[in-house]
Amino acid sequence: MPSDYIGTLGVMVCRRPGTPPFSEKEFLREMSLASSLLGITVFVFFPDEKSGSMNLDHHISGYIYKQNRWVKETFPLPDLIYDRCLFKNAEETYAASAFLSRLTKAKGLMWSRGLPGKKRIYDFLQHDPELSPYLPHTIAYEGNESLSNALHRFNGELFMKPSGGSHGSHTLYVNCRKTNEAILQGRDRSNSIFHQTIPTADLTAWIKRFTGHRRFIIQQHLKLRGQDGKPFDTRVLVQKNAQGSWTVTGMAVRLGPAEGMTSNLHGGGTALPVPSFLKSEFGNHKAEQILNCINHLCERIPPLLESGFGRLGELGIDFGIDCSGKVWLLEVNSKPGRRAFKLTGDIPAAKLSVENPLRYARYLLLRQLRRVNT
Repeated sequence: MPSDYIGTLGVMVCRRPGTPPFSEKEFLREMSLASSLLGITVFVFFPDEKSGSMNLDHHISGYIYKQNRWVKETFPLPDLIYDRCLFKNAEETYAASAFLSRLTKAKGLMWSRGLPGKKRIYDFLQHDPELSPYLPHTIAYEGNESLSNALHRFNGELFMKPSGGSHGSHTLYVNCRKTNEAILQGRDRSNSIFHQTIPTADLTAWIKRFTGHRRFIIQQHLKLRGQDGKPFDTRVLVQKNAQGSWTVTGMAVRLGPAEGMTSNLHGGGTALPVPSFLKSEFGNHKAEQILNCINHLCERIPPLLESGFGRLGELGIDFGIDCSGKVWLLEVNSKPGRRAFKLTGDIPAAKLSVENPLRYARYLLLRQLRRVNT
């Protein structure tokens, strides 16, 4: 039986080419179809919407899925805002921030806070003595001096990636162990793999052009490849459930192409079940130890991050496992994807990954209604 109607969930997305003009269509369609059973209406809107939405008439334009298609309509301001903006530039980031500032003042309750850049998360987590052994050494790229210091500290070999989310694109491996040349390998802004060797004297200028105006972090290079030479990591999706409690929804190994340095699915990688992959790589006993370690870290990380950055609703936690079986915490994403579970055939996890945001939304809306009615 459908639940009584309790409110609206507005999913904020960035405008993209296509019909309808946003990404993650399949995920948002599945969420919309599941929402009615929980008494929630889901619609999608943009932070750059100019349709008089914030002129105090308390309405906003957006898209709703009904009769097997997306339909553009005008809606009252949402009771709850689920931020799924995957920013491509500073303009989109600013537009969303400004819009949310106005919207939350008018009415809206945020489904979750977002996390800051990777360096701030690293600085926060490294103060926890239980987590610090699992963190790769990380420094902010701030020009030539920071690059020189990192090359010295990391013995001429390092890895660079944007401080904000990039789906594995715009990443760089640098090897300067040979005196007169630098070996460069990574993915450009369009996520295409490249290999290049340049004179060491040209490295600082090359990296300055590569990074542009974007903030980057520098990390020690970790050897995170399987026996077949392909890079891999383990993505764990943790979400809050209908009781507002953290739970592990599922996990998957993401396996990248051998010629690449990263294993992100957006870069052509694939996904595999975790237990069988780890057993084939490390044997049964070591695989069990690795899984126990990952599960323990996934219990500790979400509440710790909430203590520092505010209430969260879901996290994608990425772990690297080096050739010795040591677990490394690579990064934490507050706007995780969930396609990996369909690729591994883990249908229960795929279903939960869509439903848990709705169940947690229902929990928040009911809690808000109780406050209003008391």
